[in-house]
Amino acid sequence: MKIYKAYKTELDPNEKQRSALLQYAGAARWAYNYGLQRKIVSYGEKGKNPSAFALYKDLIILKGKEKEEGGFPWLSEISKYVPQEALRSVDQAFDNFFRRCREGAKEKGFPKFKTKKEGVGSFTLRERIHVFTGRIKLPKLGYIRLKEKNYLPIDGREDIKILYVTVSEKAGRWYVSLQVEQEIPDPLPIKEDPHVVGVDVGVKELATTSDGEVFENPKAYKKAQKRLRFLQKEADRKQKGSKNQKKARKKVAKQHVKIANVRKDNQHKASTAIAKSADVIVIETLNVEGMKKNRCLSKAVSDAGMSEFLRQLKYKAEWAGKQVIKADMWYPSSKMCSSPGCGYINKDLTLKDRFWVCPKCGVKHDREFNASVNLKNLAGSSPVSACCPGASTSDRIVPGQALVGQEPNTSLEG
Repeated sequence: MKIYKAYKTELDPNEKQRSALLQYAGAARWAYNYGLQRKIVSYGEKGKNPSAFALYKDLIILKGKEKEEGGFPWLSEISKYVPQEALRSVDQAFDNFFRRCREGAKEKGFPKFKTKKEGVGSFTLRERIHVFTGRIKLPKLGYIRLKEKNYLPIDGREDIKILYVTVSEKAGRWYVSLQVEQEIPDPLPIKEDPHVVGVDVGVKELATTSDGEVFENPKAYKKAQKRLRFLQKEADRKQKGSKNQKKARKKVAKQHVKIANVRKDNQHKASTAIAKSADVIVIETLNVEGMKKNRCLSKAVSDAGMSEFLRQLKYKAEWAGKQVIKADMWYPSSKMCSSPGCGYINKDLTLKDRFWVCPKCGVKHDREFNASVNLKNLAGSSPVSACCPGASTSDRIVPGQALVGQEPNTSLEG
């Protein structure tokens, strides 16, 4: 089957190439702002929204004029794909805005102008992209070295078609993201007796499975908070707008990138391990945005990155032909006793209670492990592949609802 996949790695450009990359990112930012300004003026005067193609035709004319005539001859120095993709991004931003208006969304999200103060940004290139063992060739930029060899799919692979690349900058480092269409083997059908795993995610531990496997939460932000606070204070003490303040702010940005990388690395390792080990994965449906509104939990919830972890788990399972089942948001996985035949719900359980004893059967429960077992039991004891043929990752189970073709689970009725 065909999937769309991104390969992202760091570039190792020389000083001349860094200057060219900055120029390309600046041109993309300028083209985006140009298109946005034209759309705002046109819509205000005529009620019409010019397309990206119409705007690029105007840019071609302006590119051929001299600066004194109101032209932009410097556009000839960069690849034509940079302004093209930037104008397409403006189109997409407006389409999303109008869609949210039609849906009656509370936050409409009108497109905003891009500024260098918010970061150098990124640019996208299409066609004439060639990947080699330790370098990549981009239109008009030529060969740029890669810091990681043999990661990007090199030229000549029949199972991969390169669609486009996005080059971005973070804290002084340049990254390339290769978007490809990849042919992978069709997943094998789920076994008659599948290995079902319930996965409970949390703040203390990132994930606890019904197999007893625990994936720790590195708490990257919490551990780096002291260092981050020192760097932020150092930047605030510098003279506003000075070069020293800019250097200090770069240190803060680098620290944030390190924190994000630690969190991302842990999420990928945990989600890959679970997706490989199970045939059917049962996960929770979490309102993470709602959890962030709790000022006592917001920092820890953001540091754990639960939404991203579940997103990775779902798409990796889909690629591997595994089934992911989502429990209902109100399913009491932590409060319900997982002992066979019990099903007692502890309504007095609070977030600080890591262990609790069931007053009905007397079994002592670890909060996370008990929740993961309940999630596993939610899938039912009969073979899931026979119960839910062709189920997708969007399947949900609500409390008291059995899988299609399955006898009701008596443990849920208590």
